[in-house]
Amino acid sequence: MDNANEIRRVVTGHDADGRSVITFNDVHDYKRRVQIWTTEGSPADNSGEVADAALRETRLEAPPQGSLFWLVELPPSQELAPGAVEETAERLAREGATTHSDGRPGMHTTRTIDYMVVLDGEVTLLLDEGEVTLHKYDTVVQRGTAHHWENRGAVPARLAFVLLDAQPLP
Repeated sequence: MDNANEIRRVVTGHDADGRSVITFNDVHDYKRRVQIWTTEGSPADNSGEVADAALRETRLEAPPQGSLFWLVELPPSQELAPGAVEETAERLAREGATTHSDGRPGMHTTRTIDYMVVLDGEVTLLLDEGEVTLHKYDTVVQRGTAHHWENRGAVPARLAFVLLDAQPLP
């Protein structure tokens, strides 16, 4: 892998005799976002042959009792084209997020609990009240709150997310 935007994805499974095997071993370009895997329920079904769960429709809401696993790259805000934040807000709405019209494009909620790890760079998490800038290996447990991610740094921020279905908030 010579391209800095390429990631290798290895998915294991079982053969007809129940022995462990490599089911998928491929390379993806994750300029912006790549869906690594999705589960449809809990407990997840690890038996039998499996279709490539990364090819399922990209949504911000995890399937009922399911999960999403993504890698995301956020470019520095100063490198975004005019209107990019508004376009992101529109994409979020198309993918199932609840967007907020409080004057901050991109602010959204999902009915998920999200685990996030900064793999490289820095990113700022904006909430209704307050914000925090996160650096390499910092983590967030985002519990269905209104939020927005912004890269105020000089280099792309690379993030890993696992989104799990959660109970709706009252």
